Amino acid sequence: MADIQCCHIAAAFDTNDVDAIISVSSRSSTEATKAGNNILKGPTTGTVSVTGYAADEVYAGCGGRAGVSIPWIRKYDCESDTVHFIFSGEGKSYVAGDLDMPNGFLMAELSNSLDVSYPLIEASAASGPYGVYFRNNQTDGYGLKYYGAPFDFDTSLEDNTTVDLGFGGWSLLYLQSFSIQLVPGQVPTASYEFVFTIDNAGDCSPKAHA
Repeated sequence: MADIQCCHIAAAFDTNDVDAIISVSSRSSTEATKAGNNILKGPTTGTVSVTGYAADEVYAGCGGRAGVSIPWIRKYDCESDTVHFIFSGEGKSYVAGDLDMPNGFLMAELSNSLDVSYPLIEASAASGPYGVYFRNNQTDGYGLKYYGAPFDFDTSLEDNTTVDLGFGGWSLLYLQSFSIQLVPGQVPTASYEFVFTIDNAGDCSPKAHA
């Protein structure tokens, strides 16, 4: 059995001086296809989810949120075992409610508004009937500019949608989705999902399978 350490303390997780990180999780897998009696191995890719504090003060305004999903075209070069991520646009985005901090700092804004708005409601009595619920108008757009922590970005700039976290040992990460939520009485949080590739020294020639 492999010698794997199983007791890790979250406070000791090395974020390489990146501040405001709350949680980090990753998952990966290798694609495989069966063709007749042969197994064809594909690329190994993964995702990293990161949540962090978007600001260092408690939010005191009305609720707000924003998000974007960026479409990447993925091409696999079997000969070199390399996955190429091709930027194919800024992605669908949205904003809803108030995104200004009490000090006047704007957290996020649409790069391009589609001029389409509609009501958005999120209510739950799971923690009691007197909990505050969110009700505001959502405006859809294309592309997003985010100015907060821990990683700001502008989806109109391709290089601005990739990041090297400096921890975890991952290769270059490509921003796939993002959301920020501003809740009255809480410090705002931002959630990212990145996609990446793992070089698996691949021999993608068919493998015989009994």
